[in-house]
Amino acid sequence: MKIIAIASPAGGVGKTTLAHAISVAAVEFGKKTLLIDLDPAGSLTFRLGLENPRSTIADYLTGKSISSENLNLTAERFAFIAADSRLTTDINSDALYVFLNDLPEPFDLVVLDVAPSLTQSLKLALSVADHIFTPVDGSLHSLRALFQLRALTEIKATAIAVGEVSGEEFAPTLDVSLIRSSEIDGLITGTLSALTVDKASEVAESYRSATYSILEILGLE
Repeated sequence: MKIIAIASPAGGVGKTTLAHAISVAAVEFGKKTLLIDLDPAGSLTFRLGLENPRSTIADYLTGKSISSENLNLTAERFAFIAADSRLTTDINSDALYVFLNDLPEPFDLVVLDVAPSLTQSLKLALSVADHIFTPVDGSLHSLRALFQLRALTEIKATAIAVGEVSGEEFAPTLDVSLIRSSEIDGLITGTLSALTVDKASEVAESYRSATYSILEILGLE
């Protein structure tokens, strides 16, 4: 099992959209995938239509056991665990590691959608992640967040360019750039990703290609 964190201390750079799209594409490539919302704001949880989940990752990190029935299998065929505001409370630093080692089913890939801040969510993610992927749109805001993240950990953090951005100044970068489009913006209020709604679009293909490159980096191709 490989674990990746989609993280950036900067908000508004497309982190949650990326985490969702990677999960969908990884399933398309035949990888059993678990997506976990680690953002106490629950943006991804709300996007997937789980405003009032029965159990959340906060429950599991504070002692509640999980069964296969608790893994929400989405219409896009990845498993999902929701978040809630209790992620801001004190949680043991090794709780996520213990939880992932006790999952009731094996997964090829676990995707962590991390809160856009230097808080407990990021600390938990860094305790388990094999690799970090950070969307960068070329703004000073996103570049500063990438460098800040790299200064915090020895885990390799690969930047993913969003739009027409030169990656030389923030290497290492993924060999595929994501296409910036209003198509993505129009879909974030729905429960399905661009990969599902318009499979053949250039936007979907860019996320799909990026995911394949990520799987290669992880040795999961």
